[in-house]
Amino acid sequence: MSVDWEKAAKAFWDEQPHPRGHGLKIKEVATAVKLASMAKFGGHATLHEAALFWQDFAPGGQPVMAPEEFEQALERMAPVSYAFHGRPPTLREIVALKDKPPVEVNRHFGELPDKNHPEISAANMVKAYQSARPWARQHLEREPVKTEAAYLHHSGEAPERYYARLAAQNTQQPDEQSTTAAEPDDGTARQVSGSGGGGGVARGNR
Repeated sequence: MSVDWEKAAKAFWDEQPHPRGHGLKIKEVATAVKLASMAKFGGHATLHEAALFWQDFAPGGQPVMAPEEFEQALERMAPVSYAFHGRPPTLREIVALKDKPPVEVNRHFGELPDKNHPEISAANMVKAYQSARPWARQHLEREPVKTEAAYLHHSGEAPERYYARLAAQNTQQPDEQSTTAAEPDDGTARQVSGSGGGGGVARGNR
């Protein structure tokens, strides 16, 4: 019986620790770097990052799913996770949701609390923010901020009315500041001008 020495040698070396792999075997390096880079969403993963990823992805050397299955699940869930939370899905989420239909994936990420306003679900925050965008652009010539979106969600005020009111307040502020500047400087003028930057939103939130 002949022996395929080339195949045997490859099988032997594949099982050896990579000299710079931080515990990864030679056969694991290419896959670990590829998947870790995908999960990182920004740049090429280092061998150290790939080794840390592989510890979770293949505990004890046994992958929690096929690499191809991970790639497909990540590509499917990442847009939803980023839209709601600005982050990639975790490995735990990928494992739990990989066989779920899109509606359940959306429900999972949407029902998680918003990072900045945990009293509001991520889905409701995105809805309030997107509803505010055209009016913030029209009246203030900028994007809305989450504090404004949270206020609109809790108050129920119409975004067009809210941003029109903020715009009206902002146009009044320069006149108020010029009037104050003409008065004797006893420190009051500095207090008013120092609070003017956030005054529009603060008054709008009452």
